[in-house]
Amino acid sequence: MHIGLQIKFARMRKRLTQQDLAERINKTRPLISNIEQTGKVNYYTLVKICEVLEVDIDSLHQMVEEPDSYYPSADSKNKNQRLQQLERQIEQLNMLVDSQKDLIVALKEKVELLSKK
Repeated sequence: MHIGLQIKFARMRKRLTQQDLAERINKTRPLISNIEQTGKVNYYTLVKICEVLEVDIDSLHQMVEEPDSYYPSADSKNKNQRLQQLERQIEQLNMLVDSQKDLIVALKEKVELLSKK
């Protein structure tokens, strides 16, 4: 999983929108979107993002898979490590799904309130 997705998960755990994050680091929302989609980010921007999201930059880098990990290995230790990585990814994706469900519920409530006016 590239660093952009790790940033997205961290942002969503903080319940920030891309716009919120962009404003806090004095950047634009499209830049945040691009970072989350591509994983390409300037080091100094990454430092600012990590400060806002209260994430240690080193731990963020450790969560990112190395390219070699995409290739199966005959070594059982590597298979176990890959399985653990996949389990962490599934857990993060489930958290993302849950946060999106919460957002949908909140938006529906807002629409209902606005339609009553």
